[in-house]
This record gives sequence, structure tokens and C-alpha cells, in this order.
Amino acid sequence: MTIIFQMKIIKTETKDGLILNGLLFEPAEKTCKIIINIHGMSGDPYSSSFYPAMISLYPANKIAFLSTENRGTHSVTQFNTTEGTTQNIGNIYELFDDCLYDIQGWVNKALELGYTEIWLQGHSLGTSKVIYFMDKTPSKNVHGIILLSPWGMMEFDKEEQLPHARLLLEAEELIAKSKENQILSESLFGDDALMSAKTYISFFGNKSKTGIFDYSSPNSPWEAMNMISVPVIAFTGDKDDGIVPDLDPYEAMKILESQLINCPTKKTIVFDGADHDFSGFGDRIAREVISFSS
Repeated sequence: MTIIFQMKIIKTETKDGLILNGLLFEPAEKTCKIIINIHGMSGDPYSSSFYPAMISLYPANKIAFLSTENRGTHSVTQFNTTEGTTQNIGNIYELFDDCLYDIQGWVNKALELGYTEIWLQGHSLGTSKVIYFMDKTPSKNVHGIILLSPWGMMEFDKEEQLPHARLLLEAEELIAKSKENQILSESLFGDDALMSAKTYISFFGNKSKTGIFDYSSPNSPWEAMNMISVPVIAFTGDKDDGIVPDLDPYEAMKILESQLINCPTKKTIVFDGADHDFSGFGDRIAREVISFSS
């Protein structure tokens, strides 16, 4: 029987002392190339519908695949620390800026394992984290970027406008009372996306750094995207509720591509029938990535 890949559970340590877990799928033959996946809001390293295709197809094409935890894993996750204590974080309590620690921790681990060609793959909120990391922590070791459902997080549709205004006010009032860890009374995105006051301000406050993909302002500079100088491939679907119904997804990808002004190679793909989580489209994504990154 031919062995296509080997799976390992690995760990990394962040600069601020958090211990994160990841699943590493390596080709049978040694390779220098690795794709590091950064999941989205309340996500995890193992349950996305597109993981199985990547777990098999990436290693079969001599690319290692590392699916990672970050401090936004699940709604609440208890993480071990390098000091021997634990911290409860998860999506409810994370702060967006801290993604810099998490992604750098995984880049460091990949380099430690001998990988010299690193590609960062983000899904949903993870796409904002990847671009923010590249803007704030330029790395010669990152050779390319894969964006799955790049979401304009600061753009609210009509049904979300009023709840957002209420939640923003509630979060500001709680923080003023030193109750930044109190969970807000409702969620914009369902019960699996409840947030503390500090997290809501971090993600959706007036000074939030999450608004990487500003589709409503196509002619304004997207500063973080404008600075990207490595190849980028981006995917969405015509049923992606992170973009639709506010904007035609084909138009959104044209806008995104136009903002990659320093990018040497770029490609955007819209899958007809694909939702935000790309259910049933994992094989097609993986094959496009393999071709683009070769």
C-alpha cells in the first residue's frame, strides 16, 4: 500500500506564552513547502468541509498541510501556557491584534521543522488575520497567500445594522464599567458567535483592524492589501453570505484583485453554488491551489 501522507500532532508556543496545537500532514517524501491554515470565527483545525481534500491532495502533490489552532478556536477554549497555567479564550474572548502572536508562532514552528517555502491559508476571519499579519510582520519566509471567503467584516447589511448599533453601545457601556469580559446579550451571527464586550469592540469597533476587505470603497486604498508582494489566490462562492446579497461576488473579487497592486501573481475564483464554508468544493479549491502555487 502506498503511503500518501503522515499525520502528526504538533505544538507551538506564542511570544506571549500560549501553547497551541496543530495537525501536520506531511508527504511521504520530504518537501520544503507547507501550507499553514488559519481558521475562521469559532473554527477549529479538523472540522471544516474542505479539510479532507487538502489533507490528501496537498501531500500527494508534495505540499505539507498544517491545520492550526489559534486563540479564536471554538467559542471558548482552555489553552495551556508556558508558565504551567491555563487561559480561557476562544472566539468569545479573543482580541484581533493577538493573531500576530498566533500566526508568528506557527511560522516559527514550520521553519523549525525545516520548511522554507511557507504559504498562509486563511478562511473567513482567518483571511483578515493573514493579511493583517503580512502587513504588520513582513516575512521573507512567506511565499504566498490563499484566501477562502475573504469577508468585509465591517460591512453590515440592513438586517444587521440595528443589532450592530445596539451591540456596539452595549459593549462600550460594559467596558466603561470595567466589565470587558461580560458576554453581550445577543449575536449578529447566531449562538455560536457570542462575544464578550472587549471582543466585539476589537472586531467591530470604530478602531477595529478587521476591515481589511472594504468592498464598499473600491476606489479607496486598501492599505494592507496594497502592500502584499507575494502571490495571492482568493476564492468565494455565489452563495457566500459574507458577501452576498450586499455585493455581486464576481464584482467583489474584481475589486479585491485590483487592490493587489504590488502582487506579482494573483488569481480570484468564484464557484457557482458555493457557500461561505465551501461545502462540496474542497477538491476544486485544493487543485486550484496546487496549480497556482507550483
